[in-house]
Amino acid sequence: MYFCTDFTKIVGTIGKTNPYIYALAFLCVICGTTFNTLTWHKILTNLNVPTTFRRAFSLSWVGTFVDSLSPGGWSGDIFKTYLLSKDQGIDGAKAAAAIVVKNVLELLITLAALVTGMVLLAVNYSLSGTVTIAIGATMLLLALPLVCIVYLSAHLGATNKLLGWAKRVWTRAKGKPFEEIDSGEDRIQKTLTEFHDGITSIKKKPKSMIEPILLQSVAWAFDILSLFIVFAALGSLITPDKIIIANTIVVNLQSQGVALAGFAQIASSTVYTVLGITPVLAIASSVLSGVAVFWFKIAVSFVAFQIIVFDRYVPLVCKKCGSSEDCEKSIEQKPFTI
Repeated sequence: MYFCTDFTKIVGTIGKTNPYIYALAFLCVICGTTFNTLTWHKILTNLNVPTTFRRAFSLSWVGTFVDSLSPGGWSGDIFKTYLLSKDQGIDGAKAAAAIVVKNVLELLITLAALVTGMVLLAVNYSLSGTVTIAIGATMLLLALPLVCIVYLSAHLGATNKLLGWAKRVWTRAKGKPFEEIDSGEDRIQKTLTEFHDGITSIKKKPKSMIEPILLQSVAWAFDILSLFIVFAALGSLITPDKIIIANTIVVNLQSQGVALAGFAQIASSTVYTVLGITPVLAIASSVLSGVAVFWFKIAVSFVAFQIIVFDRYVPLVCKKCGSSEDCEKSIEQKPFTI
């Protein structure tokens, strides 16, 4: 498709973008991040983890930056949970439980949206085999980790068995007797129990998840709205089902960060074309979406990472005496260690 497309037409189409409408896409990205943070903060509150929305919002941007550096999609959540656990009075196990619950909730909403989009496509269009296979594979890839996470989170015995298997693999790889690396087992077991108790407390109070579900749904809606606005800025309006399908299929590529930078745009433009959108419009919208959704997030999260991590945990200059040398006064919080 890319080799058969006139790139001068693509540049011309991008050049006709309405900047005022396009600016709304950036606003939607910020709103989406805000409601994502509100979801996380509400779950933390339900688990009695004392932190402020401002702290959660700043750590959300830090997590976004870490996700952009390492593929997988979970590294940012692990890192921001680690930073949160270093705050005074924070239970690390409950903080970990909160982020797991949030990710499960996010996956459920994504799956529901994908099923809805597929139904709308099946009703309004004749689906090709390529689209059906792509959607089915995406649903499978989303459902498998969801099932595993829910099962391990709800069953402490299964988690202990998995931990035991990991320990045996580790000891064989290190060539040490199994008994020689049990020094932290009690602490790990205590953390796992507290984590499981946090998950169980959510199960016992299902009504406490109503607000997080609504907040996460609004966050997802802003993500979809940002893509819809990109098409509007290009002077075209397409049906939401196509945006939902394309976004859900390529969102896993976007979560791989800069390691697969550009692949998400290639995939989205390909999906749009398969769904009947002209190649020029599909590529132009994918490029503009990449700037608003991906590179804009990286730029903002990079600034947040510099301020929150390096400035607060590894200050180059003492905030009290102004010295660039090692100074005990410069450590205002717990030292940043990994």
